[in-house]
Parts: sequence; C-alpha cells; structure tokens
Amino acid sequence: MTNLALVFPGQGSQFSGMGRAWYDAHGSVRDRFEQASEIVGYSLADLCFTAPPAELTRTRHAQVALLVLGYGMYEVVVGDRRPPVSAMAGHSLGEITALLAAGALDFEDAVRLVKVRGEAMEAYTAEGDTGMVAALRTPASQVEKWVEEFNAGGHGVQVANYNAEQQTVLAGTREELRALTAVLEERGARVARLSVAGAFHSRHMDGAVPAYVDELDRIAFTEPSVPVYSTVTGRAYESAREIREALSVQLTAPVRWETVVSALTAADVTVWIEVGPKNVLTKLIAGSGAVAHSLDDDAGAAYAALDRVAEERANRPGLVGLCLGAAAATRNRNFDDEEYAAGVVAPYRRLQELASAGAGEPTSEQRCEALDLLRTIMETKGVPDAEQEERISSILRRTGQTAVYAPTGAAVR
Repeated sequence: MTNLALVFPGQGSQFSGMGRAWYDAHGSVRDRFEQASEIVGYSLADLCFTAPPAELTRTRHAQVALLVLGYGMYEVVVGDRRPPVSAMAGHSLGEITALLAAGALDFEDAVRLVKVRGEAMEAYTAEGDTGMVAALRTPASQVEKWVEEFNAGGHGVQVANYNAEQQTVLAGTREELRALTAVLEERGARVARLSVAGAFHSRHMDGAVPAYVDELDRIAFTEPSVPVYSTVTGRAYESAREIREALSVQLTAPVRWETVVSALTAADVTVWIEVGPKNVLTKLIAGSGAVAHSLDDDAGAAYAALDRVAEERANRPGLVGLCLGAAAATRNRNFDDEEYAAGVVAPYRRLQELASAGAGEPTSEQRCEALDLLRTIMETKGVPDAEQEERISSILRRTGQTAVYAPTGAAVR
C-alpha cells in the first residue's frame, strides 16, 4: 500500500533566486507573490530574485517568502495532478504552510501571521548573543543526557529540534554553546554551528510570543481537510482548538520532526514529497530509509512518484465495498429473527445504497457511516470485540485511511 505525505520546509531552506523557475512558468505563483506583496508592503519577487542575499536571510523576510513560495508550488502540483494526499506536515514555519495547504486557514491570514511571526522572532535576536548548533552522529537520548549534565553547572541550553535520531539541534547563548561544543566533541559527537540569527524554539523566544499569539487569536482556524501533523505534539491535529494551542507555544517548544516522521511511517506513509526550495527535509527523511523526493530539486522524480501513487490509489478497493464484503463474510452467531432483520438486513441494505450512490470517492461522512453499519452488523451477529476491531483496522489499512476512526452510532435509514 502506498500513502503520500507532502512536507513543507522551514527557515534555512531559503536562497537567493529561489522559486524563479516556478514564478516564470506559472501565473498562479506570480499571483500569490503579488497578493502577498500587497499584504507585507514590499515586493517578494524583488526580495527573492534581485535583493542582496542578506535581505532574504533576515527572519522577517525569509519566513514570508518560504510560506508564499511553498504554497504557490503546492497549488501548481494539485492543479496539475490532484494527488491523493494522505497527510501533511511542516518543519517549524513549514507547519503553517501545511495548515494553509490543508485549508485550516486562508492565504491572507497565513501571510499576516507569518509576517508577525518573523518580525517578532527577529526582534528578539537583535542582540546577537544567542545561536544554535547541531549535534550529529550521536543518538538524541545521549545528547539529552550530556546537555542535562552540562546545565547542572548553571547553564540553560535547550534542545530546539529533534530532526533525526542522530541529529539534534541545541539552542542557547553563544558562550554556552561554545563551552558545550567542547564537551560534546570531547565525548565523540560531531558538532556543527548553524548560521541562524538566534536561539529559536527555546526560552530565548519568550519575548516574541505575545505579538505572535495576538495575531493567532485573530484567525478563525478550521479543521484541516487532510491530516496535518504537529511538530509540537508529534500527532495529527484533531480540531481547530488544537491548532491554536500548539501554534501558540511553537516558538519556544522543540520541533519534534523525528516524532512526526515516525508517526507518519506508522500510518503507512511510504512516499514523501517536499514542497518548497532545496531538499533539507528530503535528506532527513531519506536518512530514515523512506522514499523522499524534493519537488524543487528533482521535479521529474517527484512528479513520477505522484503519478505512481495516484495509479495505485485508483486500483485500491473501495471502503464501502470492503464493508459490504466483510458484512457478508462474517459468520452469524445470532439466530433471533427480529434482531437479525434490524441489525443485519437493514444495515446491509443501507450499505448497498451507499455502494450504488454514485461514482467517485465517498465523503468522510459516508465512510464513517459505512464503518458504523459494518460494526452494527458484526455486533448483531455476535462477533467478538477483538475480531471486530481487527476487521475495521484491516479495512482502514487497505484503503489508506490515516485518520482515526471513532464509532458514531450511525442510524439505519
């Protein structure tokens, strides 16, 4: 079974000239650049294509540019192919792009939010005495222990990003990071200093939170149309309230990217497409053994993968049909005629109605109703609870449903 996840990069993926080919080739991308430029008050095209690289690297500029380019690229992809996306995720800032792509907020609100986010974060890096380093080739659990030992001496270094099993990013003052680097290297870790403006995803961003949360509170979030995984919790968002709560602590909480990748892998995601400039996430994901492609770095391979997923999905058995088959194949242990008529015959007829309702994918409500009807049939037939759960789980796996199914008690009509 092949499930597809789209992932969106965060700050650090920007580079001078990024997105030029997409901008030149697609009117929809140009439209988004112009629309965002009116909101932020400067030309995003000039920023990305002609401004000095240092201007694009500024936090207040890089974040807006990455959001707009990533979403513009996403619109091109879905417009060309309408890929069957099972889930989305984004690294730090990229999570907002993922939520935008999944319809949890609109474009104008996303641009305004990221504008405020970038400006607030930049304001609290102005002193230049904080930074970040990456601890490499050492398990995250070991790095955590060494950091804890180091902090026992009165320091305050924090884990900022859990990027991969052997890539952990740390944030703190530059003085602390220099001292900790010596400790880590002495113990066999490789340490790389990151070219970032400050200690993101740590307590050093506390001052940026109020302005960011004020802007969050102005936005009417909705439930995503596709599961979006939070890098704060490592789980898929289940409500608009959860989105607001997680984003409100995102600036000071660690990015749990490895947890997200593990959760999506457990949900049978096998193809990953990075939507945005460079291939930072593609490399991280590929390091875990998964198949990942960067839309910007190798569009041909990415589009070929999307086509394979679409073809495989088209050949999958339908959920309603599988429910019908499971209902018919389930052995009956209930010989009460009235109960059988109400709890088996009537639900089965409703399943048949759903199966013949028309072409195309069933709605989420129809899928849930079909599963509820199957559960009613199995309960009436006396199927043990464990067997019921296994049959439901099997259908969800075979149809690539990544969202958690909860019985709703659908009425038989």
